[in-house]
Amino acid sequence: MSVAARRIWVWAYLIGVLLACLAIGFPTDALRAHVAHRLSAGLPGVSVSIEGIRPALPPGAELQGVGVYRAGAPLLMLERLRVTPELLSLIGEATLYRFQGSVAGGEISGSAQGQAAKEQRGAVRMQAQWSGVLLQRLPALQGIHGSRVSGRMEGSLALSDQGSLTGKLRVVDSQVELARPLFDHKNFNFRSFDADLSLQNRTIVVRNGRLRGNEMDAELSGTVLLDPPAGSAALNISGRVTPHHAFMARLEGSLPAGLMRRRTAIPFKISGPLDSPALSFN
Repeated sequence: MSVAARRIWVWAYLIGVLLACLAIGFPTDALRAHVAHRLSAGLPGVSVSIEGIRPALPPGAELQGVGVYRAGAPLLMLERLRVTPELLSLIGEATLYRFQGSVAGGEISGSAQGQAAKEQRGAVRMQAQWSGVLLQRLPALQGIHGSRVSGRMEGSLALSDQGSLTGKLRVVDSQVELARPLFDHKNFNFRSFDADLSLQNRTIVVRNGRLRGNEMDAELSGTVLLDPPAGSAALNISGRVTPHHAFMARLEGSLPAGLMRRRTAIPFKISGPLDSPALSFN
């Protein structure tokens, strides 16, 4: 065996021993609890649970079964999330982490960094982007008021160390099956939906919402309160819907005459609690 080959075998043996030591002595439970706590602290209004964690190369950790919850209800489940620190940032006060994982048939990636300032220690800056996420596999969208939603979602978000969140959302090839008919119609197909999102004082603000569908187009904006006071409306969404001519022709006789005579977009409003919103047209 040549000198080069012996060196390769020696290094392979040392790396194998190192990995075995990591696997045996890896502080799984303690680290899992610590990471779940830090993620929950960095994401306003939600809690995080982790089913499993193990060491990974390049140096880092692979999280398995990462669940994100709000008020005990599941929002999404990441099957796998690999987190690796930037090695040079380990010697500073604020460590930069890169992450990449899979969620609902799609991929998510981004970075997070803790605030170095002592007075803001624990605050987190984060950027993330995702693509190919299947709406029908997100727990938060399963069976909303008996309805079914499918489609592919992509987007991005940025979380500042002050807790403000901004993002963009895009959904393509979506289908909505309503529990209760709208315009005497239960199934709607949408080619795309785009919107700008932000989080302000525990209120989700939706801007520039544009929906393009086979039956209708719509523009919308408004707010969603995450923790509405008792008796107040969580939803306050308004906009304009433009039914396509062929769709209106199919509905002739089932809609009020006032709507059938409209030649412009029809204003609408969605308001009320999340579990039983009310839809009205002007």
